[in-house]
Amino acid sequence: MALSANVTVTMPMEMVNNIDEEADLLGMSRAEYIRNAVRTANGTPFDYPNDLLTEKKNAATTEA
Repeated sequence: MALSANVTVTMPMEMVNNIDEEADLLGMSRAEYIRNAVRTANGTPFDYPNDLLTEKKNAATTEA
């Protein structure tokens, strides 16, 4: 049994650009960002920690 699957979703280019910008700010890939959005959406069937995403700039200042 496969541990993951590729899923194709069609969306407007503006939405893709916004996702890419936010993912970059958070230091995530597009796929990571979308997975996180699905996991944390209202009514999601997934158990997921209530961790807040932060911009990588903010994360870098707390690591030191």
